[in-house]
Amino acid sequence: KPLLPWQTVRDAIEDLPNPQSEEAKAYNNHIYRHGAKIYKGHSGSLMDEPSKTIKAGAHGVPGGENMIVLDNGNIRYYTVRESARIQTFPDDYQFSASWTESMRQIGNAVPVKLAEAIGKSVYAHIREIL
Repeated sequence: KPLLPWQTVRDAIEDLPNPQSEEAKAYNNHIYRHGAKIYKGHSGSLMDEPSKTIKAGAHGVPGGENMIVLDNGNIRYYTVRESARIQTFPDDYQFSASWTESMRQIGNAVPVKLAEAIGKSVYAHIREIL
């Protein structure tokens, strides 16, 4: 698979089980949340495209950024684990708050791999001048 400068939703979550399945219980924060609806100007992220920005909100987020459009056309909210994966949190990072609060934290977070890249770059430049 060629290395692209982005990952799709599928790249991030394809190995996670359906959040409504028994297998999902083995994953931290991978719990189905009902109630997602599509309406004008409010649609989810497609599987084979980069995710819309995960926003610090839950219901009524303009644009439907915290929803996913599945291959069969159904929609649902991202689970906390799926959102965390999109933001490149490791699977062993556990969110201990409610779904709404966890989504707020993830939406306010800088993607882990981005923070790492910036930190390494800053460190390298500091070492050059010292």
